[in-house]
Amino acid sequence: MGVREIGFKRLVSVDEAIARFFGMGFGPVGVEVMPAERALGRALAQDVVSRVDVPPFDRSAVDGYALKAEDTFGASPLSPAALKVVGRIDPGQVPEVAVGGGECAEIATGARMPEGADAVIMLEHTERVGEALKALRPVSPFENVSRLGEDVRKGEVALRAGRALRAQDIGLLASIRVGEIRVYKRPRVALMSTGGELAEPFVEGVSHGGTVDTNRPMLRCLVEGCGGIPIDCGIVPDRLDAIKAALTLALKEADIVVVSGGASVGRADLVPKAINSLGRPGMIVHGVAMRPGKPVGLAAVGGKPIVSLPGFPVAAFLAFDVFVRPLIRRMAGLPGETRLRVRARLKRRVSSRVGFRSFVRVRVAKEDGQYLADPVRVTGSGILSSMSRSNGLVIVPEDRGGLEEGEMVDVYLFSPFEIGDG
Repeated sequence: MGVREIGFKRLVSVDEAIARFFGMGFGPVGVEVMPAERALGRALAQDVVSRVDVPPFDRSAVDGYALKAEDTFGASPLSPAALKVVGRIDPGQVPEVAVGGGECAEIATGARMPEGADAVIMLEHTERVGEALKALRPVSPFENVSRLGEDVRKGEVALRAGRALRAQDIGLLASIRVGEIRVYKRPRVALMSTGGELAEPFVEGVSHGGTVDTNRPMLRCLVEGCGGIPIDCGIVPDRLDAIKAALTLALKEADIVVVSGGASVGRADLVPKAINSLGRPGMIVHGVAMRPGKPVGLAAVGGKPIVSLPGFPVAAFLAFDVFVRPLIRRMAGLPGETRLRVRARLKRRVSSRVGFRSFVRVRVAKEDGQYLADPVRVTGSGILSSMSRSNGLVIVPEDRGGLEEGEMVDVYLFSPFEIGDG
C-alpha cells in the first residue's frame, strides 16, 4: 500500500520498492579467471575441487617420537615402555628409517611419518638417555598424527561457487595448489552528480555560492567497499540534454548507473524525465516511504539498472545502503549480507511518521555493562557530520510513530570495530 505525498503520485514502501526493482532480474555481469592470491573478497563462479590430498601423507602433529602405539600400551611413569631410537626425521625429508617393534624415531612437527609407525608420543611424555627412550604414558593408534587427506581429500569440493573469498580461503587454495580460479566480475558503477551549483571536491577556493560535491567521493568509497568498480562521470549541468547525454554514455561504459541529485519533483529535478526518455521500462519506482531518502528513484534501461539518489548526502548514503549495496553485491555474484547488530537501550525518544520507515542515526557505546544508543541530535538529511558522529542506525518501522526513551532496540552497526566504552 502506498503513501500519498505532495509532489509524488504515490510513495511505495521500502519492501515494495525492493521487490519491484530486484524483480527485474539483475544478475552477475560475467566471469573472469584471475590469480587466486589476488581474489580476496571476490565471489567464486564455480566449485573448486581439490586435485590433491591435504596433507599429502601422514605427518606428525607434534614434536616427539614416532612409534608403534601397541609398544606403549600399559606404560606409566612407574612402569615405562622401553624403546630404541633408530633415527630422526625433519620436515621436508623423506624418511630413511623404518620403525619396527620396540623402536622409535625422533620426529619434528609436520615431518612425514616413517614406515611402520602409527602414532607419535610427545617429547614431554618421554625420558631419553642416548639411544634409549622411556615412554611414560600410552598412546593410541594415530594419536598426534595428521592423517593423509584429513584436511582436504582429493576429489572433494574444497570451496563452493558463490562463496565470497576470505583470507583463510586464499590460504586453503594455496594448500591445494590452485593458482587460478574463476570468479564473477566486479560490476562497473558509473557515478555522476547533477547540479549547476556544485563544485569539484578536494579543490580549494570554491566560488561564491558553490556547494562542494560531497556525494561522488562518498559514493565512490561505498561502491568499492561492496565489491564494485566506480567510474567517475563528474558533475552534469541541470539541463535535460546534458543529463540524457551523460546517462547514455554511462550506460555504454558501466553495468550500473548511479545519479545523485535531480531526483525529486521540482522544476530542476530532470533525472526521472531523462531516464524515461532513454528507453523502457524507465522509472520503476519514484518515491519511497523512507526517511531520509524519500525522492529515490529506481529504473532500468536496456537491462541495466539506474538508481537516482537524493542530492542531500545523508539521504544519498542511506538510499545507497538500502538499494545500491545489495544490487552491487548481487551483480558481483556475492551472497546476501547481514549487517552486524547489537541490542541497546535508547537514551532518548525518537519520533517518526506512521507509514514511513525511518533510519535514525545513533551513537552506541557500552556503559555499566550494557549498550546504550544515543540518537544524534542534528539529523537533517543534508547534515553529513551526523553520519560521521554516528556508528549505527536504528530503524523505526512503518507502523510506529516513534520509539520511546529506555526502549530496547536493534542497532545496525556501520562497522563492528566502532563500539567503545562510554
